[in-house]
Amino acid sequence: MQSNLSWAIQLAAETARLNGDISAHQSLYAASRNLPLYDTVPARPEIIKNLAPDSYYHDWLDNYQPSEYWDKLSPNLKELDLPMLHVGGWFDTYLRGTIHLYQEMAARSSYPQHLIVGPWAHLPWGRKVGGPDCGLAASNPVDELQIRWFDCFLKKVDTGILDEPPISLFEMGRNDWQKFDKWPHNNHKSYFWATNGLAAMREDAGILTEICADVCTDDIFVHDPWPPVPSLGGHAAFPAGSFERSTIDCRTDVLTYTSALFAADLHLAGEVFVEVFCTADAPSFDLCAILSEVKDNGSVYNFTQGYVRVNSGTTPVRIVLQSTCMQIARGNALHLSLSATCFPAYDVNPGTGAPPGAARLIDAKIMTLTVSCGGSCPSQILLPIVDRT
Repeated sequence: MQSNLSWAIQLAAETARLNGDISAHQSLYAASRNLPLYDTVPARPEIIKNLAPDSYYHDWLDNYQPSEYWDKLSPNLKELDLPMLHVGGWFDTYLRGTIHLYQEMAARSSYPQHLIVGPWAHLPWGRKVGGPDCGLAASNPVDELQIRWFDCFLKKVDTGILDEPPISLFEMGRNDWQKFDKWPHNNHKSYFWATNGLAAMREDAGILTEICADVCTDDIFVHDPWPPVPSLGGHAAFPAGSFERSTIDCRTDVLTYTSALFAADLHLAGEVFVEVFCTADAPSFDLCAILSEVKDNGSVYNFTQGYVRVNSGTTPVRIVLQSTCMQIARGNALHLSLSATCFPAYDVNPGTGAPPGAARLIDAKIMTLTVSCGGSCPSQILLPIVDRT
């Protein structure tokens, strides 16, 4: 919601400026600096309805599921074939589209396809997004790379770029670039959840382990829409990036599970999934899963996350997290946070099953969620492990 609403208001403000509508421009400009997140229907604020009735934002809300509307807007790439340099960031809202296009083109193109993903948001391509400093190696390599790419294909200059592996991924934590001949896949390892039932209350109650417990107590937590769990960094919030989040994880509406300290560096590269056996006493609920590294000083820094809206009781729920390339250093731990909100990056689910464009703030209900693990309900993280030995 935060990204789409911000973009819609910015476009509406620019339209008002071009039309010379001083009053509308001033109101929309002010709204862009203080998003109207608390109207009757939070996802459809009055200022957009009144001052930008022709905004595409209304169509986005009405077509919030894949449909013919999006099919008509999507570019037809079936007849397209040319060299492509794909650029993304681990905290870029649009990374999934970048990787999807790379994979599609690499599978069928007769021309070279190269992919570079750094520790960046959408822009800029700098060494620091959020708290951690990723070092000089993360500083913008894209401009020089683009020149080499265009010199090669437009000027027919041998820049050596075709002699390099097609995929360059920045490994956070290690803070250096890793080269791949193909996108990492089929390399997942399970880390199962275990708990004594107090994972919402104590940081040592929920654990991540390589062995699935035969029997495990359920974790129960309460989602109250009045004080939703706030978004912090990641790829969907402003500002994006990695931030210290231990204060948020102390909330009793956030379940946390932490591994033992690693005896050796753990290297991740590729897609990350969370499968959770979860039910709620409401027709609809949301789940936000965030993976972090717990450092030796106890600080907790996120590196990937995912979000899903669940409108049925089918379990397990699969949450597709943002792809990543990350080193969990020896002596540090892996940490999972699970909540029912991530606001305002995503609108708060009122629990009624109403679509986002019709969900009213007044209808938001307190709900109880139950998470099961172990035995026949093996809630787990599927981590993309790569061998650096």
